[in-house]
Amino acid sequence: MRRIEYDAAHGPPSLRQFSSHLRQVIWPRNFKLEKLKKYDGKENPENWVTLYEITVRSAAGDEHVMANYFLVILDQASHQWLLGLPEDSFDSWEELRQAFIDNFISICEQPGNKYDLERIRDRKNEPLRDYIRRFSDMRLKIPKISHDEAILAFIKGLRFHEALRSKLLRKRPTTVAELLATAKNYTDADDAEKLIRKDVRGAEQPPRRDDSRGCFDNRNPRHNDNRDH
Repeated sequence: MRRIEYDAAHGPPSLRQFSSHLRQVIWPRNFKLEKLKKYDGKENPENWVTLYEITVRSAAGDEHVMANYFLVILDQASHQWLLGLPEDSFDSWEELRQAFIDNFISICEQPGNKYDLERIRDRKNEPLRDYIRRFSDMRLKIPKISHDEAILAFIKGLRFHEALRSKLLRKRPTTVAELLATAKNYTDADDAEKLIRKDVRGAEQPPRRDDSRGCFDNRNPRHNDNRDH
């Protein structure tokens, strides 16, 4: 490891928000964080910072490394928050961690709830696959929702697919996985039926009209060629 110490008078400007104690860092050799997305203000800050701590620990870093590397892993807006704080604002990683969470928790994208899921409804002429996708996307944003609540919300949202709604009410799934599998199987069968109907309609098309004569053009092309001569 290599030891780098900063004092209060000569520390880099980006670290003046830290006490002289917190600026003392022992950097692990070849320290580098892999595949960690910068914080952009959208994610829950507590969840994100927990992942950051785990990543730093896995790279042999301690809390001083966490604090001094923190600026590197923030986006520009988060930079401005940290660099705009008074000097010596933090004497420990825990103080910085808590201040970060308190500042961004109110502006991050909040997780949804079961009422958000109940607002997802199918639309007139909307393919069933699109409704399933919108429903699934919203459900992933809701961390705590029971299978029963999710299944009920899905069934309530079926306004223009009465056949599937009736099927689910007759034999109600017990898990969301079972629900989505049933909906997918129904969609696949419905798509196949539509293709069959389309093929049948195509086979039943009436003979083509000869617009120039106003009659059906069912003549034998070979016979017509002989008569023209």
